[in-house]
Amino acid sequence: MKRDPLVMIPGPTPVDESVLRAMSVQTYGHTYGGFVNIYKECLAGLKTIFNADHAIAIGGAGTLSMEMGLVNIAKPGDKVLMISQGYFGDRYPLIAKALGIEADVISAEAGQRVCLHEVEAKLKANNYAAMTLTHVDTSSGTLADLAGVSALAKKYDVLFILDGVCASAAIDEDTKKYRIDVIVTTCQKAFAVPPGMSILAVSDREIRRREELGDIRAFYADWKNWLPIMGNPGLYFATPPVNHVVALNVSIASVLEEGLPARYARHEKIGKSFRAGVAALGLEPVTASEALAPTLTVIKYPEGIDDAEFRAKIEDNGIFCAGGVGALKGKVFRVGHMGSTGWPELARTMTAIELTLAQMGYKVTPGAGTGAMEQEWIK
Repeated sequence: MKRDPLVMIPGPTPVDESVLRAMSVQTYGHTYGGFVNIYKECLAGLKTIFNADHAIAIGGAGTLSMEMGLVNIAKPGDKVLMISQGYFGDRYPLIAKALGIEADVISAEAGQRVCLHEVEAKLKANNYAAMTLTHVDTSSGTLADLAGVSALAKKYDVLFILDGVCASAAIDEDTKKYRIDVIVTTCQKAFAVPPGMSILAVSDREIRRREELGDIRAFYADWKNWLPIMGNPGLYFATPPVNHVVALNVSIASVLEEGLPARYARHEKIGKSFRAGVAALGLEPVTASEALAPTLTVIKYPEGIDDAEFRAKIEDNGIFCAGGVGALKGKVFRVGHMGSTGWPELARTMTAIELTLAQMGYKVTPGAGTGAMEQEWIK
């Protein structure tokens, strides 16, 4: 019998039944008192997760969050240092160009981190309006050195924008600890909510910067229009995605009930366990060992394994995974393991990888990957 495959891409991630039920509630009027209270609770939860001065949650996608983060912090002609460790880090210079902002880009080979000495040299030699960093690049699975980069932002007193799309709610992004001025993120990855929301955490320091900018090239993306609504969701600027807010609030409650330290530790455990299984199959990540993100694994194909054929076969075997993008297109497959993902999803995925590789002529000892993964899991 043909069934829908389990979606194990790095977003959208599997959605818990409680979140799906929340999505299906009657659509409230956006100024209805009951919904206003839900919206307030949702925003308060985001501020707790990020230890942030302000939170914004509106209709949109992660790319809108990125644009909002930049247009509210820099004006046309300003120079911004952009640290790129993959395909999605490369997106920020494109947004900057559209906004008339000059991008000074430091890039790294896919799977590698940017050298901190290079970052410091740039900061020492230039006067930047801000600096951007992708916490986890979804294309390469590269986890940035957040502590190291944030220390440089503090040392050189530069406003710091963190792209948390593939990290938020799975990896620590405490804005006070890391002196982050803006976190730009979304709902469909570790928050495990269907796509459709732009989420930002903003510091008081950045709010002051926004005031200094005066008029900007934005209307919907101008958070001066949104911050009064975030303070009192009973006011109106634009209609929020009501059902998404209700669902996100359920997800946030689950995150906080689990506890942030426990949640971050769970994601570390998931990542290590899954990669133990990958190694047992003789496969390896494209990502450097010191930069492995707990939220996804980007796996090199062994010689002779075709990308399109592999992903078609593994889908027939019940798992939908992602192909490579950018420079890694056709060379890797990507498995997301974040949000509500746990052992059952890992076991199904590893079994399907083993079976698919065997069907394609790759030598596999049945159960090797799953066994190694289980050994790591129960440590």
